Amino acid sequence: MEIAPGVHSIPMPTWTFMGVYVPNVYLVAGEEAALIDSGFEDREAARSRIEYIKGLAPLKLAYIIITHPHPDHIGGCRAIKKATGAQIVMHSLAAAQARRGHRVTGDVLVEDGDVLDIGGIHLEIVDTPGHSPASICIYVKESKILFTGDHILGIGTTVVDAPDGDMTQYIDSLKKLLKYDISLICPGHGPPIHEAERKIEELIAHRGERERQVISCLRQGRKTVAKLVAEIYPELDQRLLELARRQVLAHLRKLVKENKVAVAGEEYALKETVRVIG
Repeated sequence: MEIAPGVHSIPMPTWTFMGVYVPNVYLVAGEEAALIDSGFEDREAARSRIEYIKGLAPLKLAYIIITHPHPDHIGGCRAIKKATGAQIVMHSLAAAQARRGHRVTGDVLVEDGDVLDIGGIHLEIVDTPGHSPASICIYVKESKILFTGDHILGIGTTVVDAPDGDMTQYIDSLKKLLKYDISLICPGHGPPIHEAERKIEELIAHRGERERQVISCLRQGRKTVAKLVAEIYPELDQRLLELARRQVLAHLRKLVKENKVAVAGEEYALKETVRVIG
């Protein structure tokens, strides 16, 4: 279905787990077309997308742009490439991981600021590391639409999971996006976002508040990740505890990198409250 002029969201059966939505796959149409992400590898998902693309004939699919090399975004690209002849585009940092983990070879490797022309429509590559080192967003200059992969989700917040995820980079990337004039965000999961600047500022504020919570808990003597999680997420569903642990750990790693927190073994403490650590 067309969600904006020249922008199609290719529908898939909807399911959710604890607020996590199916991966979105978008098609941007100029004189040629580009697919933003490819969804999972399973045959049914790939077939439905191929049929949708062929239904837009004689429009030619020139590119399959991968926002980051995670299975729910890169999995279907080989089947779609085989059916359409489109070139697979990804960030240069994603190339080795894509070959090793997904048997996918990038035909076009891009860097920050590169622009793909699909005939009157220009797609700018925006480096946004944080969720993964190779995460990119795609900015359509003509319509001011931003495709964000997992950097920004339609509902909730993304996972920043070490060793690939980096909280410092994630926040810096959010701040970078505030420099763009964005009319619509098309996220990798969940519904489109119409108030782009407000959403980005809310995500930055949320991470800032979470960091303040971590610091407050450390001041109270809660020095392990388990104790921090129990204090910060007191009523969290048990199925999400591991994700919560990873997010707390991502904030701790940021604070250690900034020399605000010291770590010894499994214990963390604020620098100003500790004389000797380790």
